[in-house]
Amino acid sequence: MSKKLISIILSCVLVISLALVGVIGVSAAADTDGRYVPSESVKETNRVYFLMPESWKSEKFGATGAGAYWWNGSDPCGSVDGTSVGAAWPGYKMQVADADANLFYIDLPSDVPVIIFNNFLNGGERKKDDAGNVSYEFGEEQFKAARQTVDTTCQYYSEGDDDYYDNMLDGTFWEKAQEAVEGNDKTFLGNFQKNFFMETEYDLGISMNFDNMVFIIDPNNTSVNEVSGKESYGGEFYFFYGKNEETGNYEYGGLPNYEQAKAEGVVMNIDKNATPDEPASKPTDPSNNNNNTNPTTTVPAPDQNATSATNAVSTSDTANNTDNNAVQTGATTAAAVLAVLLVAGGAVVYTRKRFE
Repeated sequence: MSKKLISIILSCVLVISLALVGVIGVSAAADTDGRYVPSESVKETNRVYFLMPESWKSEKFGATGAGAYWWNGSDPCGSVDGTSVGAAWPGYKMQVADADANLFYIDLPSDVPVIIFNNFLNGGERKKDDAGNVSYEFGEEQFKAARQTVDTTCQYYSEGDDDYYDNMLDGTFWEKAQEAVEGNDKTFLGNFQKNFFMETEYDLGISMNFDNMVFIIDPNNTSVNEVSGKESYGGEFYFFYGKNEETGNYEYGGLPNYEQAKAEGVVMNIDKNATPDEPASKPTDPSNNNNNTNPTTTVPAPDQNATSATNAVSTSDTANNTDNNAVQTGATTAAAVLAVLLVAGGAVVYTRKRFE
């Protein structure tokens, strides 16, 4: 075999190996199951839970789990206007906390300001022509089977951001939180002490992030986009208390201290089968104290922020269909792979010339 032929073979092997290294090294954003994990550039995350309603499942279209989509901050998905290029709609698959309970979670980069939870199904676009005729990209049935929330704030709340917490404890929620943050008695904060902080960049005062909190949709709070025809659900972030070992139910509520939440009647059980007639989205109004006496619940401690993937391998449905089992990569990945291929190509030319 001539030196020239050997050099060409070796060069081809070099190109392939470098390309593979480039793809594996910069992919991140998904584990071996195709579920989101923070890329290595993400330094801080909040573990956010999501209760996906049972009615959002669609065996016919493979919608059996939850997805999360965001277009600003770290590891952004691909935006409709092209300002970010990453995982196409419906975004990233969420990790499974409890499949039987339809409870999912994601270690969300702390700089992500807005998120959309969905059932990880691309429903496609609905279009109207000038005559008013309606057509569906993937069919009307798939369009209606795809479910999602509204654009949801997920970075932090400050006083004035959310009516539910602004009105909690007769409007003293934030006052009590600030007293606990600044004082020696942290009882009010329960197991969520790390969630509360004084926001100084914009001078917003006492604030809280959503680490180890759960987003519950409100079946009664829906809106339909007049242009896209897409129905979206509102909801709320609540403190996630974990699984009650005596009842077997997961519990959540409106106060960081579990015992106080029970006393105020703002502890609820997670119910994946909640309907508009029996919503599981809002704990009892604190003004109606029912002295809930549920037994002790195992409350999760604040999560240690994930920083990297160990096994790394805008607001409505888009025209880009996605494979529910695909490992998503972003613009950084594409650029890195292109750079690797260019370097490898140069190596081919050099090697061939070297042996000619």
